[in-house]
Amino acid sequence: MSVSCSGIRLRHGFLALPFCLVLLPLPFLYGASLRVMGVPLALVWLFACLPLTTLCLALAVRPGERETDR
Repeated sequence: MSVSCSGIRLRHGFLALPFCLVLLPLPFLYGASLRVMGVPLALVWLFACLPLTTLCLALAVRPGERETDR
């Protein structure tokens, strides 16, 4: 029933990664005049982060499922 400290840190890292990837670059991307196929770079960045966010959430939940199966 004990949870390893490294497992908790890893889970928090997976949860913090999408948060940082979405919020930290946006102030820099907002003022960028670069466009990808006519779409502002900030919007392209946000859409690119969606699959990564899903993957990180799945990885954060998965270690917890293993511990409850024991």
